[in-house]
Amino acid sequence: MGPTEIVTRQLKRVRFDKLENDMRKVLFILLIPFTAFAQQVVITGKVPDAPDSMDVFVYKPIGTYFNSLYKQSAGKVTNHAFTLNVPMDAAGYITVENKYVKSVLYVEPGDSIDIGISREGSTGKKIYAGSNAAGHDLFNNDTPLSPDRLSSAMDYVMDTAKSVNGALWGMRSTLFDLKAPLLVHLRKGQISVGFYESMVTALESRLIYYLLNSAGKRLENPGDRKNKALNEKELKQIVQDASDLYDPFDTKYVSCPGADLLIAKKCYLIKKGYVRGGATMTDFWQRFDEPYKLYAYAPINLHEMMAGNEFLANIPDRNKGNGAQIELFYYFKTNFPKSLYIPVVQELLSRK
Repeated sequence: MGPTEIVTRQLKRVRFDKLENDMRKVLFILLIPFTAFAQQVVITGKVPDAPDSMDVFVYKPIGTYFNSLYKQSAGKVTNHAFTLNVPMDAAGYITVENKYVKSVLYVEPGDSIDIGISREGSTGKKIYAGSNAAGHDLFNNDTPLSPDRLSSAMDYVMDTAKSVNGALWGMRSTLFDLKAPLLVHLRKGQISVGFYESMVTALESRLIYYLLNSAGKRLENPGDRKNKALNEKELKQIVQDASDLYDPFDTKYVSCPGADLLIAKKCYLIKKGYVRGGATMTDFWQRFDEPYKLYAYAPINLHEMMAGNEFLANIPDRNKGNGAQIELFYYFKTNFPKSLYIPVVQELLSRK
């Protein structure tokens, strides 16, 4: 091979390397908007009764914690419809809400969901299309998965069970029945694996809450008990065993709707002596208003969520210059310096 041929090949190689690098740059540029889009959840909706320019709000998770207190305007109604682009770094439950529509949606980055309102048959029934539509329908309409139906189901269990094991079996049997339609949708490819698993966790959290609530009412109001087969000792055993089976303090539930109510329920049962447990970080909670001192009975890893929610619930209704509230927030930052609640609370405090 002569010198000329060697130089020619080297030049071709340089050109090829340059072309390859240029192509990589082009591909990188092309992928930027695609990646950004993949992190968006697109939600469209039709609200026939809503006037133009009305805000549509979104409640996004705060870290891994379900959020029902801090809302942000994500769009406005135009011609009785709206389109929201919600950035999501990870899957989780969000709430879409205004005066005319409310939906709690488990979303995954890249999802596209449409919400409609039915004018026929069931008044106000929401109709879903797009990602996991069949599951959103079960979770947001009057179905066996709705809160009222689940509460009634656990009342029925407590009114008919003949033993402690019978009550626990009734709860587990109900959960098995509720999972059945979700499993059908999963096998048909109508919901994702992530949606199915998250919905089962949410159902667990709701069922244990309503069972504990039902048993607790019967403990505190013996005269209202319809079921004479379960005495006080057995009711206390049901509460303890159910809490052991599906522990309300399990961190897998913090991302579920109603997580704060579930945690508060077990804290109350511990305080009453119905469930084993004790208070932790009592000095921390002594600085909060009386209702929130109950959360001293929760484990330390849940205190950030419960204290953060206290700020979100109360700051909008308080004088922003309230020295005690500001001091309490600084105390919170000292205990949880990396908390994702801090920028949210600071934003609320800065609002005029």
